[in-house]
Amino acid sequence: MNLRIFRNFLNLIKSTPFHPQWIALREDKRALLDVTNHAEGRVVDIGCGQKLAERVLAEDCEYIGLDYLQTAGEWYGTCPNVYGDAQQLPFQQASANTVLLLDVLEHLPSPNSCIAEIQRILKPKGKLIIQVPFMYPVHDAPLDFHRWTEFGLERLFREHKLEHLEKKPMGAPIESASLLSCIALSKHVINWYEQKNPLCLLALFLPLAVLAINCSSWLIATLSRDDGLMPVGYRYVLRKA
Repeated sequence: MNLRIFRNFLNLIKSTPFHPQWIALREDKRALLDVTNHAEGRVVDIGCGQKLAERVLAEDCEYIGLDYLQTAGEWYGTCPNVYGDAQQLPFQQASANTVLLLDVLEHLPSPNSCIAEIQRILKPKGKLIIQVPFMYPVHDAPLDFHRWTEFGLERLFREHKLEHLEKKPMGAPIESASLLSCIALSKHVINWYEQKNPLCLLALFLPLAVLAINCSSWLIATLSRDDGLMPVGYRYVLRKA
């Protein structure tokens, strides 16, 4: 087994329940639907990555993708429209109609400064679409600092006079547990390969194990009432007063 082949295989099955992060990836697609439904005017996409949000915007939107130099240039090789720090945004006051902050806030040493900056650059009645993880492994280390409950998030939003229009906990408890199990299994297989452990041959059975876990969790979640105990994360649509 070659790790590059393994990662290429994961990209091929990205939209299927054979993928270890299928549950989280579905939520990313739903976040883009929220972008389609709510974004308007000048849209600032903080931590834009591959600028996926730009593809779903209405034609009359003006898109500006911002990312951190280290993240874009050194880690992912992406090309934002603007390089900058989310905690010191290089935009004028009240210059944006919509701000996107999708899976970014957990990577900032000072999330409070970021929300304050977003509040500053939003026009009155401007919207913030934000998504953050809750039950999710460490990622993009060492730039991974925070996890929030809905109560912590809503306190943060209140402090900066952002009212929430929509709140969406992402994933039932069984789905969160399944996501972590699938990621853990995959990481063990990768570790075994790097250690030249014969157990890495179990990678042949990994897609079937992941499929079984994902499908069974989806079925159980569909048949159960979600009580918000342990979501994968949260997504909010907020409005500046």
